[in-house]
Amino acid sequence: MQPSSHHATPDGQRGAWRGGGMARTAFHVFKWTVYGLLAVNTWLYFSTKPTLTPFIDQLAWITLLATMEYESSTLDQGYSGPWERRIVTGLTGLAYAVIVFAWIGYIREEEWLDVVNSSAWLLICAVLFWQMYAPGDYEGWEARAIRWGKVVLYLTVAGCALVWTIEASKPLDAVDAWLWLACFAVIELNVFGFEQGSASARSASGGSTPD
Repeated sequence: MQPSSHHATPDGQRGAWRGGGMARTAFHVFKWTVYGLLAVNTWLYFSTKPTLTPFIDQLAWITLLATMEYESSTLDQGYSGPWERRIVTGLTGLAYAVIVFAWIGYIREEEWLDVVNSSAWLLICAVLFWQMYAPGDYEGWEARAIRWGKVVLYLTVAGCALVWTIEASKPLDAVDAWLWLACFAVIELNVFGFEQGSASARSASGGSTPD
């Protein structure tokens, strides 16, 4: 997508991944394997969760993941029309609203590990959307803030996943947590591939410009 000047098309390639042929193939195999495993795990998750909050939370996160995958893998392409922007924005906003509703439900139910996990993920998504849509080259303090902010947030969600793994009483929660980390690794690679391509294009352009 191209909602801001930050997303100049660097080299005409699709925005997700700009490695060599084998690297692109490996990336896509990894991506769709992870998404496939998430789909299977989600079906199992829904079949074992009798309460409403986890159900709507998972469904909203899947919707948000789908919009982020679509957006982050087409960063160098403009919207085909206003309707596309409205659909994507509407789905993203709806997913966020439902996730916040579920987050409030976790607070009311005093599911504090879920509260911490959901809070960290919401902040991770906010940072990713900032990278995708806010203008700027992310240098200096801004780059450091993004980098260290993500380190803290990803360590937080990894810590939650580790707790669920150690508890062993909720194996699906543990598997689900690790799969979501893998899914967001895909989104991060989409954004990283685009930013690397943009940086290469700027370097090439600068190199051909006389001093």
